Amino acid sequence: MKIFDLEQEIMNAWRVVDDIDLLYENVIETDMSTDDIANVLLGLKGVYSMRFQKLFNTFEEVCKEYHAMRKQNENNYTQS
Repeated sequence: MKIFDLEQEIMNAWRVVDDIDLLYENVIETDMSTDDIANVLLGLKGVYSMRFQKLFNTFEEVCKEYHAMRKQNENNYTQS
């Protein structure tokens, strides 16, 4: 079932908080240029755009599975 994949992907989405913390630490502790910071932010934007798209696709699959099972259960109930 995709529901377990959905849970894992939601947990993976929370990595953005850790990545922002890492960037923050590097900005404070090193002399990152604004170009370096901008490049890291653009990279994070790209990665998380893909991660959230994957999460949404899994959510759509979970919804399809749920509605298919619900319809099957309704059909089984009406046939009884």
